[in-house]
Amino acid sequence: MIFIYYFGGKISQKDDIIKEQFCQVDHDIELEKIVYDRQVDATIKKYDEHVAQVKDRVIGNLLDLVMDIKPEIHHNFKVRKEINETGTYTRIIDPLHSASRC
Repeated sequence: MIFIYYFGGKISQKDDIIKEQFCQVDHDIELEKIVYDRQVDATIKKYDEHVAQVKDRVIGNLLDLVMDIKPEIHHNFKVRKEINETGTYTRIIDPLHSASRC
């Protein structure tokens, strides 16, 4: 249990000061929230504008990559076919692909 003693009005003055400080802190927090929300909205708007500008180009690039199909027989299939036909495998060094296979 908390006992509050009254000493000639000093407690009520301190209470008023504390309440005023709390109100000021609450007000400052609300202002910071408003500023932060505006910054977030501005950033999102900027990103949306950028997406709208580059959307068609990005989709076009992705479609080009997907549609640029170069059918090739996989190396393992060639080896297996040679082994099935001849019973042996002769390794042929391909200068285009030998650097990537270490």
